[in-house]
Amino acid sequence: MRMMRRDHIEAEIRRRADGYRPQTHLIADYYRVRRKIAYPLPIRGIYLPGMPIPGIRAYPWSIWLAWSLEERILSLGWAASWFSDGEARRLAVADLDALAEWPCYRQLPMPDLSSGHALRTLWQARTRWDWLPSRIRTKIERAFLRHIEDTLPLSDARHGAYACKDDILALEAPHTALHNIPFIGTVGLALAANSISHPAADTLNRRLEALLGAILDLRSGGHSEGIGYDGYILDFAADWLDTLSPSRRNAMMAHPRFGDVLDESIALGAPGDVANIAQLSDAEPREMPFHISGHAKLFRHRASPRTGWYLNRCGLSWMRADALAALHGIGDDDQWKPPRAGAMDAHYAVVLRSGWEPDDLAVAMAASNSKMSHVQNDNGTIVIGARGRWPVSDPGYQQYMKKREREFTLGLTAHNAPVINGMAQAEKPADRRVVLRRCGGTTYSAELDLTDCYPAELALKRVVRTLWLSERDLVVAADRVRGASVESVTYHWHGHPDAAWWVQDNMARIYAPDLTFWIGSPQARITDGNVDRLPGSRGQLTLVANADPSAPCVWWVFAKGDIQPVVTLHDRGRGIRVGGRNFEISRT
Repeated sequence: MRMMRRDHIEAEIRRRADGYRPQTHLIADYYRVRRKIAYPLPIRGIYLPGMPIPGIRAYPWSIWLAWSLEERILSLGWAASWFSDGEARRLAVADLDALAEWPCYRQLPMPDLSSGHALRTLWQARTRWDWLPSRIRTKIERAFLRHIEDTLPLSDARHGAYACKDDILALEAPHTALHNIPFIGTVGLALAANSISHPAADTLNRRLEALLGAILDLRSGGHSEGIGYDGYILDFAADWLDTLSPSRRNAMMAHPRFGDVLDESIALGAPGDVANIAQLSDAEPREMPFHISGHAKLFRHRASPRTGWYLNRCGLSWMRADALAALHGIGDDDQWKPPRAGAMDAHYAVVLRSGWEPDDLAVAMAASNSKMSHVQNDNGTIVIGARGRWPVSDPGYQQYMKKREREFTLGLTAHNAPVINGMAQAEKPADRRVVLRRCGGTTYSAELDLTDCYPAELALKRVVRTLWLSERDLVVAADRVRGASVESVTYHWHGHPDAAWWVQDNMARIYAPDLTFWIGSPQARITDGNVDRLPGSRGQLTLVANADPSAPCVWWVFAKGDIQPVVTLHDRGRGIRVGGRNFEISRT
């Protein structure tokens, strides 16, 4: 189905605007900590609820408030623009009038996420909507001046020492200057300054050129915050780039790593639903679709068949309103075609996939040496996708509250790389040692060295995970664990939260009416008792199994289809046969 048709986009904006019309309160969903707040409209400042969040003294309430308010105002505002909708215009003006009165747009002592979103909302209204009353334009300009006066000194204190990207790259730990929060807040500050031709505009533009340039340079060595936050940075960078001269914008976009986030988006999309990205580390496809917004906004400056194909396959219901506005009027093109499937590098993960259609199969494996905290210690963890979702999954986020759910998302049982002698991975390696191969026909493999990810006290000689994708129905994984005192190897395979389970003949079955996945290992005993809902899970069931630590390698089979596969070992456990297909590990 073609998603970028103008009438489809307009229908989606109309639907959202109609939903906002009767609301007397703005609903902000703090899904990470399972709270919902109804803020009375119009909102005239940041309100920090007193609801307790265990283990967090100052919760960032302002972020989700700003996300929700931006969506409301942009949905109403574009409805007013496209349909001459008087009621939508009245509501958008009332919200903008109140937003322009906020005494402060930040919760933190820096340019932060709430200030980035609030200032971007005002900037979009001032620069995109010619129907905006002049008094509101004037009020927004005064708000910009107020925010620049308040926040520019904090920006100078944080990033003022960096005249160019080389100053950042010369730091002992350059990644510490490149977190998404102050970058996004600085974009909001620059949008405000550029909009009113403030004297600080050039300083802020150069600051962002240094920050984004350093991020792009470091990506060649593995720097990433994962698709959720890489995309967040791209989304705001796209708005800022739009304010620059063509020469300055093109210089940034010509960087050889500028397209990395598009690689991540395309490679990590589920077969049948490309917007449903693999939830490795800290990535939330529905709640944080900012990468799609970034691609949509940049498309008019950097159109390509790959980007056009990707955007045309993203469902509109998950897109944010600014992405829909960016795509409005672009149309589609019969020449847009998917990239070639097979073995793909998604930069903080590797992906083997047969294609992007619902009946295809994809397996993504975490493979990162990034020092950023949103990329967890989960190397080797795999998720397997088909039919628009990921039936073999991962928590895919990190719980902020210091309770059992935090342990489920970050602790010993959070991922499916082997737990060795009761210890999970403790760090990411200095080097990203991964090999991608085409094995012939429609079989592809990936191999990742995990040795340096584990605590030194284990004294491991080698831990290697090898992965195969065969045709559209089979994934095979082999783990070689070598060490002088390896006593136990344990696995935690999480299913999709909505999936049902069954166990028979030493294999577990993850079942949905349109999809079945079999999971099993000849080195592990699997019964009903191995399937459990672990403490802190929001619904995912987990297959917990101990494997034979003395085996040459531990084999795991993941087969799509209603018929349970026949699995046999050969070559003293160095090879495995699944139906008529053979897989072998090297003898090195």
